Amino acid sequence: MSPRFDSAIWTLQGVPAIDRVLGFDTDGGVVAFVDQKGLPRRLDLRAGEVRTASKEKLSGLASANGVDLFGITVKGDVLRLSPSGDWTFKPPSAARWVFPQPNGSAVVAGNQGSSTKLWLIHPTDDQILQTASVPLASRGVRTQIGDRLYFTVDAGLTGVKTRDLSPLKDVRLKESVIAIVPTPSGDRLFIALKGSNSLTIIDRYTDAIAGTVDLPGKPSEIRMDPLGQAILVRPASGGDSAWIVGVGSDRVDGTLRTAWREDLPAFVPGSVIAAVRGPDVTMVDAANLQDMNTIKGGAADFWYFFTWNGFRPRSADLDRPVTFGSSESAAASNSAAPRTDSFPPPPIRDTAPSMVVPPPSLTPPQAGYLVSFAAVLTSQKATEVAAAITIDGAHPRVAPTEAGGTTIYRVVLGPYPTREEAEKVGRDSKRQYWVYEASK
Repeated sequence: MSPRFDSAIWTLQGVPAIDRVLGFDTDGGVVAFVDQKGLPRRLDLRAGEVRTASKEKLSGLASANGVDLFGITVKGDVLRLSPSGDWTFKPPSAARWVFPQPNGSAVVAGNQGSSTKLWLIHPTDDQILQTASVPLASRGVRTQIGDRLYFTVDAGLTGVKTRDLSPLKDVRLKESVIAIVPTPSGDRLFIALKGSNSLTIIDRYTDAIAGTVDLPGKPSEIRMDPLGQAILVRPASGGDSAWIVGVGSDRVDGTLRTAWREDLPAFVPGSVIAAVRGPDVTMVDAANLQDMNTIKGGAADFWYFFTWNGFRPRSADLDRPVTFGSSESAAASNSAAPRTDSFPPPPIRDTAPSMVVPPPSLTPPQAGYLVSFAAVLTSQKATEVAAAITIDGAHPRVAPTEAGGTTIYRVVLGPYPTREEAEKVGRDSKRQYWVYEASK
């Protein structure tokens, strides 16, 4: 949909019904989701394709980046689904949850008797890096920045630091936890307690109760604004309404008329809330709760909001590489330059004296289709994968890219002039592969 939600800018037919979204890969333009049959899939927005990540029955599906999907098999093993190939980890006892982290590691949790055991791993290494034990937990949640992991226990809250599984201070609560969400920065936790007409606020720096938010009634579910400005609270009594809680004010700022589903109501980029009203979806101004516009029949669709400029046309000039002159030519140029006592102000962009930008008349780099065999977090692993693949005497190359502040090393071949040729190369590799359009 366009930012005004009045026209479609991209469509794809035959997509299976979506149950929930696991994550979005902004670099590759891939949405990872679970369909209504419980199968993990990937929707490639660049290629206009939907691929099944696995046909195996998995529970606890989760993803931190939209690329690597984690699930638990019926035997209690952890299965990672990745474009570079699937990988299985067998924990000391059956896994119940897996919490993938932004840095590529994962925390696996499983119940043993009266406690919950934790194992820190870094795929695709089978070695357990750290272990920990917490009281028997009923649910777990990680902070968005991935540095802490919290578990709800009997009338309390416990947690660990994901870096080394070192314990956090336990927090005792009056009732059992029915819902919990952290702020995006992870500085506070908002908790709904059974039988309570308020939200309890936990401060991460003191690991203690920092306050409460009084509600008009008992809550049942809560959702956090991705920007950390507000919270949506679903009343336990049901009905077609939700309370809006200001994170800065710690109070109820209003009531929104909306049904409650897996995808909606939801916060939309630009301080807007998407609400479900009968067969329609209405965009509401989050500041004053005034209706903005309505998408007729929108309630028949599954909604997922993200920010991505991959649909925007890109000038070929932006992707032309720079060239660097030799040190000799730079020295000659500097020696020939006249001396002066006054210097012009430095350029806004810091560029080396020998840097030469090709003029617009140069031929732009070849566009086409790339074949990707892996997307991993270390250069060494990517190099090993590339060395193990040979197609017509050629090895893939390693292409580092940035995704959310993390360097991803992709193993790619191409570009090829047509998708058909790229698909043939992928099939000839006898490996799992992706085909996507190269930047023009």
